[in-house]
Amino acid sequence: MSRAAPPSRLIAALLLAAAVSVVGTGPAEAADSTVTVNLAAPGKTPTRAGAGFLYGLTQNGVGPADSLLQPLRPTLFRGGGARIAGHGWLGDGYRAGTGYQVRVTSAIDQARRVTAAPYNATYHLLVSDVWGADTEQPANTVYPCDNGDCTNWRSFITQLVTDVKASGVRVRYDIWNEPDGTGFWPRGVNSAQYYQMWNTAVTEIRRLDPAAVIVGPSYSGYNHGWLDAWLARTKADGTLPGVLNWHFGNDPLADSNDAKAIMSARGVGPLPMTIDEYLFSQQQQPGYLAWYLARLAPSDVSAAAHAIWSDCCTAGTLDSVLWNGQPTGQWWVYRAYAQLTGNLVAVSGGTGVAATAAVDQGAGRAVALLGNQTGQTGTTSIAFSGIPSWLLSGGRTRVTVQRIPDQSPLAAPIVVSSADLTVTGGALTVPVTMVSGTDAYTVTLGNPIDGGTGGGVSVVDANAADFTYGTGWGLTTGVADMYAGTANWSHTAGATATFRFTGTQVALRAVRDVDQGRMTVSVDGGPPTTVDNYAAARNASGVVWTSPTLANGQHTLTIVNTGQRNPASTGINIALDRADVTAAAPPAVIDGNDGRFVYSAGWGLATGIADMYAGTANWSFTTGSTAQLPFTGTRVALHAVRDVDQQIIAVSVDGGAESLVDNYAPARNASGVVWTSPVLAAGQHTLRVRVTGTKHPASSGWNVAIDSADVTA
Repeated sequence: MSRAAPPSRLIAALLLAAAVSVVGTGPAEAADSTVTVNLAAPGKTPTRAGAGFLYGLTQNGVGPADSLLQPLRPTLFRGGGARIAGHGWLGDGYRAGTGYQVRVTSAIDQARRVTAAPYNATYHLLVSDVWGADTEQPANTVYPCDNGDCTNWRSFITQLVTDVKASGVRVRYDIWNEPDGTGFWPRGVNSAQYYQMWNTAVTEIRRLDPAAVIVGPSYSGYNHGWLDAWLARTKADGTLPGVLNWHFGNDPLADSNDAKAIMSARGVGPLPMTIDEYLFSQQQQPGYLAWYLARLAPSDVSAAAHAIWSDCCTAGTLDSVLWNGQPTGQWWVYRAYAQLTGNLVAVSGGTGVAATAAVDQGAGRAVALLGNQTGQTGTTSIAFSGIPSWLLSGGRTRVTVQRIPDQSPLAAPIVVSSADLTVTGGALTVPVTMVSGTDAYTVTLGNPIDGGTGGGVSVVDANAADFTYGTGWGLTTGVADMYAGTANWSHTAGATATFRFTGTQVALRAVRDVDQGRMTVSVDGGPPTTVDNYAAARNASGVVWTSPTLANGQHTLTIVNTGQRNPASTGINIALDRADVTAAAPPAVIDGNDGRFVYSAGWGLATGIADMYAGTANWSFTTGSTAQLPFTGTRVALHAVRDVDQQIIAVSVDGGAESLVDNYAPARNASGVVWTSPVLAAGQHTLRVRVTGTKHPASSGWNVAIDSADVTA
């Protein structure tokens, strides 16, 4: 149901039902399982079907900021002004007054932003929201077609469609939200009055706008019987929608297959299908979200919208995917989901877990996004097969495992590991230890996605190869409250350990307890700092010391057992748990059409281009035309199209010498890096691109097409 919350008693009942039927009561240790990812079986282009939001925007549609919204590459938004003061058409006494106007203005403002470039998303206008059915209706409400009178309802539809058409914004009409007794429509599911209301609206919308797309029935959950009856009746009445939709459900793949079977049996369609609300409140965490997206990928559902259970309805938090204007774990799952580009590949296996995966030669990587439905922990192995040769260098490929914890806010995913691993016979198996049942994970072969080796925090177990131990150290395994279950310990004065890392900061985690001693820590031969690990109560994995911010690069941390102790301590033990390494922030991605690029005359814009960032290309074939990007940072990389019809460009920074870049290529690469600047002094700079009017002899055209730029801070 729409998260314009129904009465509290109904919420409690629904949450209880969901808790019993959908999600377990807590994390459970599961037997190891294997998910197989076949990179040699590329399928359809990723549709980002799950990248949708119910009441995700601010009232006027300007929030959240593009920097938080564009990276998710959303495809669907849904709204209609629910809970905005004035109560819509209903609150105006069943006419178009100020209450109606503020709601329709909000919906049009939101739709205008997200249906235009760079989003080019779809907006489902909740007609019942504008009317006033957002669960705050008074008890004496006169609903559409009460006593068989649909006159006022028809007048409302006429006013709404007329106003939307006058705005010039294209929306899809979602006629009535959850018409099955959930507080939005108390006149009965599939009742005679409901069909009067539905048929009147469909007929009037199509009379006023024959090209309009209508969405329905928007039941609060997938229900085979309701949907079967509804399709039979609306087919008979000639009022079938353009899009078939529903909310929630246990498995989007199973539900969509069932809906297709009903349509086939009834001689309907096939109609496009959407799930306009998904995830109950207890499911709104990275692990379950990633599982749901994985189940959505092989289905025929074209779009789905994340549901809202708080912040309703104009907070601009993307249904609480943002926390105080900052990304959460769910946001990072959607960010990883947006980076599943190229082609989806075949995925199978797993117990209680699911993954969606894609391979993209242009991006130089293959990515698997892993989640789980049951809140389980344990180890899931990702078995890659059919690994293409372009992902290999010397028989090895870079493998990056990232953990996306259920945190609000979350600055970046945690890099669990990143290493070059050997591929044998085109196959490689990567074990993923699921620390928490609410975590999601990504496993990337090749160039890391956001939060990979170019940014975020890497967790390095103290028993990893990057730690080196001298004499006087031992290892204990099976320690339940320590990372990876291991403790590297010493009770010998002078015993030394070193940790080599690459990054900008390191935080050391060690045991604090009643028997722990004192140690010194230092970085790169600098002055040592004494750390007292005594504590009256045990903390096996807390941060005991954090370095200052360091220059990005290679460093060495040295730990020495001093043989000394706090007077209250019973021993001189030192036990290392792990280190958290902060890497340099990943480059900021600037779309060629986000307003920061400044174009001279002679440039045009193309939208809806699936293989380019944000779906846009800024193009020119006019000699002498220029594009400039002012930026602040230390380096910039330009992404542009390389193809059979591209010409040569000249690129420079800060008015310096130009570098000629030939964008001709016998095969298309729409978003690869074509030029990278040298390292620059930190500060403000300007990138300049000039159309030269020259080309490779083999090129068939004179085109230049800018995709985006990566700016390193």
